[in-house]
Amino acid sequence: MLRPALVFSFLIATICIFVNAYATSGDLTLSLPTTVDMSGHQKSEIIVGEPVGFSSVITNHGTTEKRFTYVVLVLNQAKQIELQEGLSASIGSDQSFTVAQSWTPKESGTYTVQTVLLNGYLVSSPVTDVIETKIIVK
Repeated sequence: MLRPALVFSFLIATICIFVNAYATSGDLTLSLPTTVDMSGHQKSEIIVGEPVGFSSVITNHGTTEKRFTYVVLVLNQAKQIELQEGLSASIGSDQSFTVAQSWTPKESGTYTVQTVLLNGYLVSSPVTDVIETKIIVK
């Protein structure tokens, strides 16, 4: 049986793509982001100068339409913000919506990607926990 630390190290080495895990709060869930190319296909290697998307699935389990803002932050090793982008939309009841934000890395290294859902469009508060994912740029 593999130890959790070994599994975690393996995931870091292979870019940390997580599946079937969610941040949840109330009626909305946010999947852990996957890295995708500009066509939406899963991207297994992130290269300096090549755009990469961070794609998540938002699901509204409620009975009414919900407004949200999907926020993506990319932090470098010094915890400086490399990207801070958001996308606002509404989602109907019992619907899922795939969202993505793109970023083009300028330097190799290990980065932290943070994703979160905020309620509403303007003055917003978190609807889900912040999801942190480590990625390696070659």
